[in-house]
Amino acid sequence: MSRFKLGFLTHVHGPGRDLSSVLRDLLTVFAAAEELGFDGGWVAQHHFRTDFGRLPSPLVFFGAVAARAPKLRLGTAVTVLPLEDPLRLAEDAAVLDALTGGALELGLGTGGANQDAFSRFGHDPAHRHRLHDENLGTLRLALGGSVLQPPAPALADRLWQATSDLTRAVRIGRDGDGLLLGTAVHDPRKVQRPLAEAYAAASPRPRFGIVRAVFPAKDRQAARDDLAPALAVHRRNFPELAGLGVEEHLARTNVHHGTAEEVTASLRADPALLEFLNPDSWFLPVVQHELSTVDADVERLRVIATEIAPALGWRP
Repeated sequence: MSRFKLGFLTHVHGPGRDLSSVLRDLLTVFAAAEELGFDGGWVAQHHFRTDFGRLPSPLVFFGAVAARAPKLRLGTAVTVLPLEDPLRLAEDAAVLDALTGGALELGLGTGGANQDAFSRFGHDPAHRHRLHDENLGTLRLALGGSVLQPPAPALADRLWQATSDLTRAVRIGRDGDGLLLGTAVHDPRKVQRPLAEAYAAASPRPRFGIVRAVFPAKDRQAARDDLAPALAVHRRNFPELAGLGVEEHLARTNVHHGTAEEVTASLRADPALLEFLNPDSWFLPVVQHELSTVDADVERLRVIATEIAPALGWRP
């Protein structure tokens, strides 16, 4: 048995490109991941963006993915729950889950990276935690009730939540949901590990989805040279990273890069990763940067599936 499930997460980049071509290329990446034996593919939801995070409708996109890569499980990390109508989300999720034979993993969050979009939906981002909790309650009732068509009671056991708050991590554990970890600016030792420990202690069945930026290359310098132009784009979306050099930026955002052997060693040393993974949990590498190509993304997936993940205990 595999030590964990292997997926990948994309934020759907492509600044300056037509979104239709970005999405078509992304379908190619999902199909390649299925051929390589990945267990699933996950996407992040963002609203009104033209550079970092260009996918506002993950469940619609997953309908196309299911036709190209029907063996993959499909996850959101995350759907911005405060901006959703929870009954409509339940309906859309139920339809997708029925079409895919129960392949949906529905990850939810408060939308910290989407705060600029709240006013367009008529909401104050200061209220995002309250809105999230209210909508989550409605979503749970819908999934567990008899009115939803098609019925999707099993989907209630495939809910995930992301948080950076210890109290909320404990609540997520008690509710029986999975915990998503991996915001790039959250320190694995000082922030993520305490969250993971608090959640695991509270959960009757802990399951993690842990995101890490993973960029294998022929050596560390080649990886840095490839990433450097993309980091300049990345810094425009994260003011707290402004002014950082390439090496400092990579360290601050927990980017595992270098040869396959170096990346494997780096992941083994990560204080909030392997210790918390189990057969119900997901390791979710991010292999796309803002300026990468389809061929480069697929090659990184290949190295992860054939060298890095097997060395960490995964089996296709």
